[in-house]
Amino acid sequence: MLAGLAADGTYAAGARHTMDMSAEDAWRNWAEGSGLGRWLSSPRAALKEGERTTLKDGTEVLAVRVRAPALLRIRLTRADWPRPRTAQLRVLPAARGHTVALHMEGLPDAASRAEYIQQWKKALSGLETTPAKKSAPKKTGAKAASKQKTGVRKTPAKKASARKVASKKTGTKATSKQKAGARKPPAKKKAST
Repeated sequence: MLAGLAADGTYAAGARHTMDMSAEDAWRNWAEGSGLGRWLSSPRAALKEGERTTLKDGTEVLAVRVRAPALLRIRLTRADWPRPRTAQLRVLPAARGHTVALHMEGLPDAASRAEYIQQWKKALSGLETTPAKKSAPKKTGAKAASKQKTGVRKTPAKKASARKVASKKTGTKATSKQKAGARKPPAKKKAST
């Protein structure tokens, strides 16, 4: 059996991509207004469940199910198509961000299927849009938390100069242990017998 071939002789296509964004942002970027145009064509009106609208390419759309920010299921009809097609967008939680999954049923042949898959993968991976600036990876652990709370840490040279200023004010000379910043370990308590 060929990939994507359904029992009724039509084909189905699908593509998915995980993005580091909230479900609401994914929904806004892929299911609303011009966001729908990333994988189909932009609608002339907002998609509301049970209502009909037309895409800019002339395709008539019936919004079958609209469950923001998780599910959009639409029925697509065009005069030059022998039968309607069903398209679906799902926003699924992932370990890092959310996965946008696109699916269409009722395609006439394997070539149409391959064309949609290629178009969607290109759109989902951002090749048609300006790539977003990559941010530096987030640091985790105690050091990162400390930096976030206090800002930039002083360098060792600044600490040494601060010790020199303190010793000049008191008029005492710092010992080598004080210069190195070492502290005496606490005295051990003797065990009582």
